[in-house]
Amino acid sequence: MFFIASFLINTAVLWVFYQWAISAFPWLGRRRRGVATALAILWVEQMAIGWIATSSHGRFGDELHTMGSILLMAMGIAAGPIMLLRGLSWAVGLAGRKANAQTTDLGDRPVTRRQVVEGAGGLVVLGASGAVLGWGAARGRHMFELSEVVVRIPGLPRALDGYSIAQISDLHVGLHMAERDLDTGLDLVRKARPDLIVVTGDIVDMDPRFTPFAARKLMELPARDGVSAILGNHDHYAGASAVGGVLRAAGVDLLVNQGRLVRPGDGGGFALLGVDDRWSQRHGGPGARLDQALSMVPPDVPRILLSHQPPTIELWPGQVALQLSGHTHGGQINPGFRPADLFFRYVAGRYEVGGTTLYVNRGFGTVGPPSRVGAPPEVTRIVLVAA
Repeated sequence: MFFIASFLINTAVLWVFYQWAISAFPWLGRRRRGVATALAILWVEQMAIGWIATSSHGRFGDELHTMGSILLMAMGIAAGPIMLLRGLSWAVGLAGRKANAQTTDLGDRPVTRRQVVEGAGGLVVLGASGAVLGWGAARGRHMFELSEVVVRIPGLPRALDGYSIAQISDLHVGLHMAERDLDTGLDLVRKARPDLIVVTGDIVDMDPRFTPFAARKLMELPARDGVSAILGNHDHYAGASAVGGVLRAAGVDLLVNQGRLVRPGDGGGFALLGVDDRWSQRHGGPGARLDQALSMVPPDVPRILLSHQPPTIELWPGQVALQLSGHTHGGQINPGFRPADLFFRYVAGRYEVGGTTLYVNRGFGTVGPPSRVGAPPEVTRIVLVAA
């Protein structure tokens, strides 16, 4: 479904730009076949470069695919304003009647005022979108941040007061997560000096062949209570059994509807729970089963839950003290405002839901255009405090 939706959206965007180009620019209107061919080549080339670059794991392919992705995304952002501009230009009569149209002679054929407005307006919107996304690709996606959040946990043993957890999420190790970027983020994990490291899903992007590399990098991290992880929707796209098998073989504590006690010798410790992605049943997975995870730990210890998608908090409000999630990338593209707020209740940061604290990490990687604007990649240091 992901690939089908992507194909349909990009096809619609290219169709809008085809109609705009042949309408706003008469010299392109006389070369309709050439315009259609160029847009089709852009789409096919982008898919081919992505496949080749993923297979070869090359930096050059990453850069080529990044440029194509930015162009397509800029076109996608500009498509709406361009359609609105075209509609308004006709509505206010800029097209006019030929007898009353004001024209500018640009060569062998006069251009209407409507075409000037549509052409100039479309180019401005496209240029601005491309500039913002280009900055996000060149700079924004590399500007990792370390955040610290203090959370009071009822019933936490005094011996564990100040216990720290480093949360990372949505690594999306693959074509657009180069080793140098992954190392930059993981260096912040080392700087945080956590007692425990948790990874809240989407460890790889689409290709399970990146899993051994990701697992090796995770297991190089120092934490006295190790590295625990859950699967996200992209891990299921890549193949949950393949991804999970490699992670477990490397020593990652993968929690799929499972729970374990952390530091039981320190006043009873706390329960670390992990549920499967809530969409996993679409890919043959068990779905998110908190009841199953709870059955593996004592009922009277504080509970901390790893759940990839934030909305699962509404399935079990108050049943856990803290839920750590990811998935949203903090909106990823926030050009002065956060469009994701129109569609999601929990996008980034801290929320209090029915007696449970929810923290949504912005993650490392990207989906769609390899760009981040107003949503820098994040490592979160969670400090637990006895309540």
